[in-house]
Amino acid sequence: MMNFIFLSGKIETLSFFSEQLAKELSDLGYHTYIHGFYADAKELKKHLHGHETVFITFNCIGISGEAEYMVSDNTSLWRAGNIRIVNILVDHPLYYHDQLSRLEIYGTAKEDYFVICIDRYHLKYLKKYYPEAVNSDFLPLAGSGSEYACQPGRKKYDIIFTGNFTPCGHFEKYIERNGAEYSAFYHGIIDDLLCHTEKPIEAVCISHILQEIPDATDSDIRQVMNNMIFIDLYVRFYIREKVIRDIINAGFNLRLVGKGFEAIKPSNKKALSQTALMPTAYCLKETACSKISLNVMPWFRDGCHDRILSAMLCGALSLTDSSIWLSENFTDMTDICFYDPNRTDKLISKLHYLTDNPDILESISAAGHQKALKAHTWKSRAARIANLLEPVK
Repeated sequence: MMNFIFLSGKIETLSFFSEQLAKELSDLGYHTYIHGFYADAKELKKHLHGHETVFITFNCIGISGEAEYMVSDNTSLWRAGNIRIVNILVDHPLYYHDQLSRLEIYGTAKEDYFVICIDRYHLKYLKKYYPEAVNSDFLPLAGSGSEYACQPGRKKYDIIFTGNFTPCGHFEKYIERNGAEYSAFYHGIIDDLLCHTEKPIEAVCISHILQEIPDATDSDIRQVMNNMIFIDLYVRFYIREKVIRDIINAGFNLRLVGKGFEAIKPSNKKALSQTALMPTAYCLKETACSKISLNVMPWFRDGCHDRILSAMLCGALSLTDSSIWLSENFTDMTDICFYDPNRTDKLISKLHYLTDNPDILESISAAGHQKALKAHTWKSRAARIANLLEPVK
């Protein structure tokens, strides 16, 4: 029978995901072991049993050439031990060019290396630009927090947003670093994305790249895309700031859990209700105390952010910009509420309607909760991953 290895202690959110997935795999009858990222590898090696061992990681942690997990310059601990790997990318593959292009060095043999993308556009990009990843699939993240769900009458916040914020000005140094011509090129991509928020980031970026370099190869494109990570971050935080500011300016009480929000200056000079960077469990508990959970998608145009599903499991109404996958699996004003980030006037009207009609708000929350419980928990994701791997001998 397979046994599963996880790492924790590098990034809090991803450690939380690992712990949830390990628990559910354990409940399915598999042996699981969570190793501290910086702990002595001697203990880890006791749990490595060749091809029956599967290392599940998120965002290339432990397979990025870290010294702790390399036995030589060209061989990882995992490959040396004939270990299978499942690498779940919760961000766009463009962030992981180095790791994906060297997956047999940092990871394991390509036939034993599985990449899971949480957005179907991400998967298409991976298949086209990283043929090294011969095994790949789409699987949305799961939600968490059903144990924290409370009765509607006990909710102390109207609206909550959990996440972080970085001002767009932070990225100007990357936009301007190569002079005016490059700056105009980058701003052209940014403007295109902000005008067409429904388009996936790679489609817009690659269109602009090919206008400038018509003979660019796939190898060229994947390298250039990795060099433009700041564009993804810029548009993500631009929309996040716009939505949050407009909601606050409209007079709503918005609870902000995360770091960096002090940089957002509402026109009404209202003090923000915010925290510092907080652990996932705290975010879930605060979400359970909220009527509405706001999501501003990190440009997933055919996938889902865990914040959406966790809001549902916590018993909050999930308010989010849409994606193809979301619109296929949920229904606006039935079990979820969608908004257009370029029409925040309509978003504000929808918020007024929901807060003025608590029965409708609670009905949508309850329907979302039931749907997420049925199909979008870590239990369901664990079963899918186990089924993906079991046929492989």
